[in-house]
Amino acid sequence: MHKCLTAIFAFLFNLLLRGVCGSNRLTVTRQEIFDDHVEKGNNIFVFWHSRLFYLVYYYVKRSPRRKTCMLVSMSRDGDYGAALVRRLRQEAVRGSSSRGGQAAVRKLVSRIAAGSNIAITPDGPRGPALCVREGVIKLAQMTGARIIPVTYDATRRTLLKSWDRFMVVRPFGRVHVAFGEPVEIPRRISVQARRGYADQLERALRRLDRICTEELAGRAVEPQNQTAVSLVAESQEAMPSQPPRSQ
Repeated sequence: MHKCLTAIFAFLFNLLLRGVCGSNRLTVTRQEIFDDHVEKGNNIFVFWHSRLFYLVYYYVKRSPRRKTCMLVSMSRDGDYGAALVRRLRQEAVRGSSSRGGQAAVRKLVSRIAAGSNIAITPDGPRGPALCVREGVIKLAQMTGARIIPVTYDATRRTLLKSWDRFMVVRPFGRVHVAFGEPVEIPRRISVQARRGYADQLERALRRLDRICTEELAGRAVEPQNQTAVSLVAESQEAMPSQPPRSQ
C-alpha cells in the first residue's frame, strides 16, 4: 500500500510541479554557469533544502538529457521524495548522516566517477536550516567534482511550517534563480581548512538568497557584471597559498 501511495504521489506532484512552476516568469543570474558545466558532468549542485521545489523543475526543464543524482533520506517520508525523483527520470541515492550515510557516499562517489551530476542540500534532511555541514566539502574533496551553489526566490510563494520553512511556489508569479561561481576543493587540505570552505559556501548561498530577493524587488544587489558569488576569492583570503597536509 505504501509503495502504491508513493507512486500516486509522484505522478500527481509531477503534474503540479510542471504546471505551477511553468506558469511563472523566470529570470536568472549567471545562467552561463549552468549552461557551461551541466553537460560536462562532475558537478555538485548545492542548494538549501527549502529550495527543492523550483530547482528540481529547473534542472529537469533545462537539462533533460543529463540526469542528476539526488541524495534522499531513507525515512518513509524519503520514499515519497525518491518516487518523485524517479518519476522525473532522475536518480535517487538513499541515505543521510543518521542512516545509510557511508553507503550513500560510496554510491555518490561512484556516480561522480561515471560523470554524473549530483544535487545535495547541505542542511538536509533535518537541519539546522541554512547551515552548511562539511559532508558536501568532503565529497568534493574526495572526487574532484566542482561545487556550484544555486538558490531561488519567488514573488508568489508559500512558506510551510516545517523545520526549514520549505518554499512552495504559487502560479503566475516571477521566479529568480541565481548561480554562484564554481569552486573545486583541493584534495589535500586540513580539517580546519575544510571547515573554512563549508563556512564560505554557507555565506555564498546566503548572498545568492539576497541577490534573488533584491532582483525580484527590482533592486540589483551589484552591477550585473559583478553578480558572481565566488568561493575562490574568499578562499584566497582565508586559506594559505599552499594547501597544508591532511591531518
